[in-house]
Amino acid sequence: MRIGLLKPSKTAEIISTGRSGTFHPAILPEQAIMKLLGPWAFFNLAAFLLALPLLVRTPAQLLAQSEPRDDAIVLFRSASNAFASQQWQQASEQYRKVLTLRPGTPLSLEAGYYNLLAVRQLLRLDDPTESEQLARDCSEWVCLAQAWKQSKHPETVQSYTEKLSDRLGSILRLEAHLAFSSKRWSQTLALIDDLTPTAQRVAAQTDLAPTVLGPSDLESELLRLECFVQLHRWTEAENSIQKLQVSAEEKLTQLSPPRWIERFLVRKAEVAMVLGKWKDAESDVWKIRTHFPECKVSAEVDYVLARCLVHDARFEEARQLLASILAIQQTPPAELQSKIWWITAESYLMQRNFPDAYAAYEHVVRLGADTPWAEIAQRQMAICQQASGNSMASGSQPNSDPLLRSTQKQTPKQPR
Repeated sequence: MRIGLLKPSKTAEIISTGRSGTFHPAILPEQAIMKLLGPWAFFNLAAFLLALPLLVRTPAQLLAQSEPRDDAIVLFRSASNAFASQQWQQASEQYRKVLTLRPGTPLSLEAGYYNLLAVRQLLRLDDPTESEQLARDCSEWVCLAQAWKQSKHPETVQSYTEKLSDRLGSILRLEAHLAFSSKRWSQTLALIDDLTPTAQRVAAQTDLAPTVLGPSDLESELLRLECFVQLHRWTEAENSIQKLQVSAEEKLTQLSPPRWIERFLVRKAEVAMVLGKWKDAESDVWKIRTHFPECKVSAEVDYVLARCLVHDARFEEARQLLASILAIQQTPPAELQSKIWWITAESYLMQRNFPDAYAAYEHVVRLGADTPWAEIAQRQMAICQQASGNSMASGSQPNSDPLLRSTQKQTPKQPR
């Protein structure tokens, strides 16, 4: 006989009233049970009593049995509501509790994913310790997610793997941005490569035909370009510029081009300058001034233009432009100041004005103490001292001596 599950109120009614629904005071509870169980009363009653401990649970037992699963789901929903309301701290705390309740499950992976996004919103960019900790947490989550993808799971959760692939891409992108903001250029490039499938990466390296890039590819390529420039990998930077060229030209036709264009054009001009393509560099500078009259990187634009002027032997114009950069209200970064004083010194050196060149190199040494800038500047100062001893006149005509002219091409390389 199969015993159905009845509501507690209905069971109580049957036991107390019998089948007719009217109360029979002569029928005792035992008799009511016997009547309910049918002709095999004694056998069925024994089976019922044996099964009773498995069927009946006290409220406390039921709560204890379902608490971990229910608490995890309730906490996840609460955390998601806090996340949607931009209550990042509360969301992060609750997501972390879910991790302890349901480890190694899709729910814990989702909780870990959103916890990382919430912590990113709480991150203080001026605190490198927090940034490094978040980067480690991202790396740990990526390892867990990849391990889960590689293991076997029932068909009921296979559909989650596609969503998890998207989550992995987002966290790798976040990790790349954290490395980029910490100026870990080589690590940033490695993380961006992890984002790109191997087949797609090989195709991109062999086919440099310019195309319009999608939003995620555009973002990745801009990061790559900046890393190549910072690492002085100029040929790779030029290849990256070629990939971005069509997208940039398309955006320049808009009434209000996006702000990333000006940074791209500055890097494009700088790469052209380093590779000796001076006309291209100057053309890019004027594009920036035309499309972005209130350019946010005007100091770097003016520096590139000054380098072009020096190359054309327009030394006085170049020095006036360089001096105007140093005179702006917002002091340029120390590295840019070092570059400005360096090219100022080079312009004097090319004119055989050794005393003024020596003084400008001194500024480079003070700004870049214990850096490659200081080392090369000290070497140039020694050249100036030696040349001054030969009674070279200040302010004479530009010198075509290959040794002196080659100094302009020297730019101290940053440690990788």
